[in-house]
Amino acid sequence: MHKSNARRRLLAATLLTGALTASLVGCSSDDGGSAAEPSANEAALGTPNKATGTPVTIGFISEGKSQTIDTTDEIRGAKAAAAYANDYLGGIGGHRIEVKSCEALAQPAVATDCANQMVQAKVAAVVGPTPGELDSLVDVLSPAGVPLIVHSGTTQKGLSSPGVFSLTNGTAYFAIAATTAKDKGYKKTVAVSIGVPAALGPTKQVGGLIFGNAGAGYTVVGIPPGTADMTPQISSADADNYFVLGNDSFCTSAFKAIKTTKPDAPVFAIDRCISIGGGSSIPNGYNGINVATALNLSPDAPDSKLNSAVLAKYGDGAKFGALSSAGYAPMLGMIKALNANKVTDPNQQTVMAGMKTAPPTEYPLTNGIMFQCNGKQIPISANICSADGIVAKANKEGELSDYKQVTIDPKLYATPSP
Repeated sequence: MHKSNARRRLLAATLLTGALTASLVGCSSDDGGSAAEPSANEAALGTPNKATGTPVTIGFISEGKSQTIDTTDEIRGAKAAAAYANDYLGGIGGHRIEVKSCEALAQPAVATDCANQMVQAKVAAVVGPTPGELDSLVDVLSPAGVPLIVHSGTTQKGLSSPGVFSLTNGTAYFAIAATTAKDKGYKKTVAVSIGVPAALGPTKQVGGLIFGNAGAGYTVVGIPPGTADMTPQISSADADNYFVLGNDSFCTSAFKAIKTTKPDAPVFAIDRCISIGGGSSIPNGYNGINVATALNLSPDAPDSKLNSAVLAKYGDGAKFGALSSAGYAPMLGMIKALNANKVTDPNQQTVMAGMKTAPPTEYPLTNGIMFQCNGKQIPISANICSADGIVAKANKEGELSDYKQVTIDPKLYATPSP
């Protein structure tokens, strides 16, 4: 009974992590200047293998474009992945993929309408990035039996509702930071968190559990948003390294205080802390900051070269970067998993079953991270299909390089025994 209660508390804290993630996604509507023109390279596409079977419709829901956001490259990335699969991977089981897209505009009512459109169109599945209105989609698609396959989804309903597949681990940054601290021998990690409940809750509870399981020391300092000078809080913290969580403006103030008061201390941060050119007020900019991320967008990586070639041929003007990748990766990941499972008649039922029973499949743009949606990857949710993550180094301007896969032990998520 006590162990069950502990699991529920961990899940509740994890859901707050999802709330934080969703709120930060809503504030990040571009690539921060990091997107690049794709490079045309037909050889990277491989050997043609055209789909000739009857079409199968796959939905894709993104926030899209409004007066305050523009994530349309997510849609272009997803459509490019489908077009590439149609010409080079035989579509899905030989069937040509047609993408039906819809823009949710970061509004729950519009997201609900998008989901209803997908049900009416009888799509075989709906794919998405990290939806800001995930629960609105789940409320419609899960009862209708429509598989919802997203890059990351860590809201309550996203983690617990049937038929939802989160291909990456949206809670991985805690485990990446803890694993790094353990491997580097850091004894005193101080998490500097934006002082709002959606951030402080999981930073204390999920972070505390994971660092504790890793055998690494861990304390949390919550600082109110809008605090320009964090020097008093940072200088008084007993730390040999820092883990910063928040949006880019909060993180900039934290980095400035850390590099001013403890310039030699290692700094770890979530990827939403970094914006290209945003480090001008930080001593030596973002240089040397360790960044947790889900994708490896190094231009020299094999996956990136393929993605760039796909965008150049099929991307309709999409740039190579975080936005297009958030559409491209889950769409291509789903296609690869279903083809690996030899699904030949794609519909809602076969896609649902196919995702659950597909063998381990490499997630695009990770250069080696595998996902498998069999419900056994990490103990907090059967809907999360992968445990591992990626850490990279930022340069002064905020560009990332030196990407490395971090293998995460699922036991880091284990709740204490009663």
